[in-house]
Formats: sequence, structure tokens, C-alpha cells
Amino acid sequence: MDKLTLMVCPHDTAKKPDRWFRFAQYLSLNLHATVHFELAMDFQEFRQKMNDADIVYANPGDSVTLLNNNFISVARSSNLYDEVVFIAHNELNNPSLASFQGAKLLSVMSMLATKVGLNALESQGIKPLEVIDKPSWLAVVKAVANQENDASLGFVYKDTYEELGETTKSLVKYIGTSEQKTVFHQLVLAPKATQIQKSLTSVLLEMNQNPKGKDILNELNIEQWIIPTASEIEKLKQVVAE
Repeated sequence: MDKLTLMVCPHDTAKKPDRWFRFAQYLSLNLHATVHFELAMDFQEFRQKMNDADIVYANPGDSVTLLNNNFISVARSSNLYDEVVFIAHNELNNPSLASFQGAKLLSVMSMLATKVGLNALESQGIKPLEVIDKPSWLAVVKAVANQENDASLGFVYKDTYEELGETTKSLVKYIGTSEQKTVFHQLVLAPKATQIQKSLTSVLLEMNQNPKGKDILNELNIEQWIIPTASEIEKLKQVVAE
């Protein structure tokens, strides 16, 4: 193929999208084909166009949708997973995961990270009383700070929490971060582009050994690309389907 289209999850392009332009340029040089990075301004545009792209770096939910549409899993980051940060109202004394037992908690129900948080609690034998839905992760932070709905605990998507300013973080008390390592973004390949799978996989797996490639990976906070196992993909599909 002489020309390929790359699309990337809008969450990952919200800041410093130029990193992904450089990633596309690196692929172009090493695949000996033109890789065009098409920037989606929001999730609506991304989901409208992702099935027409050749290579897609997608969030867990969208990647499963693409896999179900005959896309092929190619690679994932060795170090990045979708996790949650457990937070509490500032006046709670020594809050811990055990505090969630039989308690109300605040989260964004439509987001996969909520399932990650609930699975993390379940693995510890902890079952909350109720999950109260909020429209955004920032709304969760503010609701926990204000003890809305008589709830003093909540989940926040780890990436979002890490991007918050210190003033906002100080509104709540940090308890801990989940370490489920089951939900991840991944690069998937369209069925129309399967002829480049072998060469694309080779370029990605060797990227951390190339000085220019390593610089781009550092910008993307990716240590290296690895191939997801069949069991990892199956577990991801199970979490998405829950």
C-alpha cells in the first residue's frame, strides 16, 4: 500500500498532538509507505471515521469494537494501562479500600474505568452499596469534595487525575491507584491493510532500539511496543462486555 491513514484516540491527542504526527512520519520512513495522521477533534468524529482508517490507536472500548469489525490487534504499550485513582473526602480519617465496603461512591458510569475500579474492589472482596453517576471525572472530584448524595468516596480515571492541578487535587484525599493491568489502549490494523501486518509489527517492536524511535516513544510515554496475548485480548473483551 502506498498510502495509509492513522487515527488516534482523542484522549491521547488532546495535548501535544504533534507527537503523533512524528509517530506517523516515523512509520512512513520505516514502512516505505506514506502514513497520514488524521486528527479527530472529538470522540464523535473519531468513531465516525475509525472504521475507514488503516491503523488505529484506540482506547479499550473502541479497540474491542474495531476487533469485532475484523480489525487485527498489532501492538500495545508495555507500560500503560487504564486504571483508576481512589479518592475520599478530606475529612475522612485514614480512608482505605476497605472504606468502600457497603459505601456509596461517585464515578462516571459510562466510562470503562469505572468497571476497572469495581473489579479492583471485587478482587479484594469489597462491594460498595451504590455507584452514583456523574457527568465527568472533574465532577466526581467536586462531588466527593462536597459529599454530594451523602457520598465521600469515588473513582477518577488515573490519566485525568494526573493531569489535574495541585489545587484541584487538594480538594480530595488520595487513597491509592488500582493495578489491574487488564485494560489498555492498543494499535489495531484494518482488514484492508493486513498485507503490512508483518512489516508494521517489526517496525513497532524494534522502535525502542532506534534512537529516533526511542525519542518518539518517550514523547508518548511508551517504554516499548509489545504484542498483546490472546488471553489479554480475551480478558479485555470480558471487561468491556461486563
